Order: sequence, then C-alpha cells, then structure tokens
Amino acid sequence: MQFTRRYWVTVALVAVLAGWAALLERPLALVGAAGVAAWLVVYQYRFLRAVGESVAALDVDLTVDRSRVSAEERTAGHLSVRSDRSTELSIRVSADAPVGADSRGATCHLPPGAREADAGFEVAWPVAGAFEFDRPTLSASDPLGLFGETATVGPAPTVTVEPRAPSDIHVGESGRQLLSGFGDHATDATDTGFTPAEVRRYLPGDSVRQMDWKATARLAEPHVREFEGETDVETGLLVDHRETMGAGRAGERKLDFARQVALALAESTRRSGDPLACLTVGDEGLTGRYGLGTGADHHRAVAARLRALDPTPAGTDGNGPSTVSPARAEATATRLDGDSPFDRRLRPFFETTSRYVERVTDRPLFAGTREWTARRAGTARTIIVTDDERRTELLEAVKLARAESDRVVVYLTPTALYDEGGLETLETAYERYAEFERFRRQLAALGRVSAFEVGPADRLERVLAAGRDRRRVGQ
Repeated sequence: MQFTRRYWVTVALVAVLAGWAALLERPLALVGAAGVAAWLVVYQYRFLRAVGESVAALDVDLTVDRSRVSAEERTAGHLSVRSDRSTELSIRVSADAPVGADSRGATCHLPPGAREADAGFEVAWPVAGAFEFDRPTLSASDPLGLFGETATVGPAPTVTVEPRAPSDIHVGESGRQLLSGFGDHATDATDTGFTPAEVRRYLPGDSVRQMDWKATARLAEPHVREFEGETDVETGLLVDHRETMGAGRAGERKLDFARQVALALAESTRRSGDPLACLTVGDEGLTGRYGLGTGADHHRAVAARLRALDPTPAGTDGNGPSTVSPARAEATATRLDGDSPFDRRLRPFFETTSRYVERVTDRPLFAGTREWTARRAGTARTIIVTDDERRTELLEAVKLARAESDRVVVYLTPTALYDEGGLETLETAYERYAEFERFRRQLAALGRVSAFEVGPADRLERVLAAGRDRRRVGQ
C-alpha cells in the first residue's frame, strides 16, 4: 500500500490536534483526535478490502494481433478491462511494451462506478529476438485520495521477431540454383532430406526438374541429380557470425542470408526427427552450444539463438594473422635450407606443420568443429555455414569433419557478392567470384563433401553477366 501526501497531511493534523489537546488539557479535543485516528484506520481497512474485491472481479486481457513478426514491422495491441461489479475506487490498468520494442503502451481507466474500458496501442519491433510483455499493472486509489495500491493482473503475451529476411536468395553451385526455398529440394523426389547427393543416368519416370544439365552436356546423355533422404542422422550445425559476416547492405548482409539457410536446416531436422546440435561461432570463440536434441523446446531454443545472432563487433577479432596450409608450409621449409641468418631464423616456423596445426586449432570455427565431432555417437552429418574469408581454417575444419562424419555440407557466402560497390566494380567482383568458385570446388572435391554458395540472386546474376561480357569481348 502507498500512502499519499494527503494521508500524511491528515496524520499530521491528528497529531497536532492531539498535542494541542494534551497541552491545553482539553479532553474533548483529545477525543476528537482519537476519533479521527480510528476513522483513518477503519477507512484504510475498507480500502484494502475493496482493492481485493475489485481485483477479483476484474477480467484483464492484453493481446497483440500477431505473435510472430519481422524486424522493423509494427503490430497492433489491445488492452481491455472488464468488471462484474461496480466499485467506489478509481482504477487504472496500464500495459507497457517489452524492453527493445518501441511503444507508448496503453492505459485503461475505470472511474468509480464504471465496469469496462478499452485501449489500443501500436508496437514497433526494431530488433529481432523473443520478447515477453510484462503483466499489466493495476493502480487503485480511494475517493479521498489517501491511499494507493498496485498489483499485476492479466496475461503476458509473447512476440517472436524474426530478422528481416532477404527476399531473393540463391543457394547453389557455379551460379546455378540447386535448391528452391529452404528445406525443400528442387525436385519431385519424395525423400525427406534436401542435400544433393549423386548424379546418375536418366531413367524413365524421372522428373525433368531433376535434370542435371551440366552433367548431361558433359556426358552427352541425360543425367539427373538425386537428393539424399536422411533420417536418424545426428546433425551438427555450425554457424559463423564473426565480424566478416556483417558485410553487405542492411537486411542483406552475409549473416542475413546465412541465417535463413541455418533456420531452414534446423527446421528440416525438426520435421525429419533427426537429432540436432548447434554451435555458433564468434571472433572470441564459441558463443552458443546446444547439444543433440529432438524436442520442440530444443528446436525453439536453437531457432531463437539463430534469429538473435549479430556479427561480432569490429575490433574483437581473436583470430590473429592469416595462416598457410601445411603443404605450403612444408614447401617453404624445403627452400630454407641455407645457413644464412635469415634461413636459420625462419626454418623452425616452417620445417614441421606442428606450429601451423596449433594455430589453426585455436581458431573458433576449427575448435567448434572439433568439439562437435568429439560429441557425435552415431551416423553424423556436419553442416558449416560461414563465408570464404578464412579459407585455410575452413579447409582444415572440413577435413576434420570429413574424417569424423559420414557427410559434410558447407554453405558459403562469397565475399565478392556482398561488396557495396557500383557497376564499375562488377569485373573485379567477377574475378573474385571466380577465385571463390575454385575454392568451393576444392572443398567439394574432397569426397563426402558438398559445398554451396549462398547469396543474393540478383547480384550474382549481374556478376556472372559481367563475366560473360568480358569473355565475349575477348573472343
């Protein structure tokens, strides 16, 4: 209970009256002071009882029109208060938006004798995440303004804010779209997986949509691409959100595209009932660990984590300088065979690959891959969602996953597709994309490894068109 300024003024008057009566020896004034004090106690008791009865009689409902929205969208909310009895109290019920949302909230006022009130409000959701409203706050005051009381009443709705998703996403290889949507394969196959598997000869009854046109042209007879149906497979999903994943325009960053792929992969495992583990990778190391699980709560937690990912802030890169591969290190060591001070100084760093291995194993993505492969118990699939900035680390992580997993799938966001330059940079972007494509093919050639590009389809088409124009001019 809160006591108002008016209450304390009344108490002070009672005290002054009692002191004056005692000082002047006026019994009648003392009796009057005692009577006012007694009335104040009784009035306080009646107020508390009225508050309890009013709260019990109230039906407070707080709702929002949608429980799932995209970032930067707005939703409408509604606060209603109903009472099955009138009261002499003045009652206010207010609802505020969660921290991270933008809204003035809403307030319903029930003056003495009123039984219902309604208020609408609008909420803007600038950032992604899971948000829960606080329960509405009830404030009651008596007609004389002596007392106040507050309580929480009604429901606490939740809203899930999805990151703003790219509208034109490409997932494929060599500029060719392989997957339609997310979690669905671009064929009429009825299996549950969506990882492209092997290319085989066309058989009567195969859908034209399954045709692998490149293989058909190369082999001079029709071939189709099958997709794996994967069930009871332990899936380890590693999602990179280091600083470089922030490249690109707002809403179309590398991470925005990668996130949609990761969410689709997680949803695919939920539908198929496969155990899913998820590790998120930041510049300082692993930022999230979710062990193998199949329950609804587990998948909700993984999805919430993926939606909340942001690129690591600039300046926190803990990766250190770039490394070279073991083969390149050994080749360099063979050239440092002289007795010059320069050779003697550098030879220990290149004569074995142990130092290289130590440096790579400290990298976050490699460490996350090692942690996941150490956990797996049965048939396992490793999925890595990252970019092409740290190619040596990624290559070694894929090799490790390949040695410990039955299949490895890599989804890469090519840096060449996320530069914000204009049309004058398209030729340069094509050269960088061609270099990326050579690296992607290097990964895919490892065996039991699939590697796909993820990016904006419109920009990829412009980059490829620039490459076609250059070849045409050179002919």
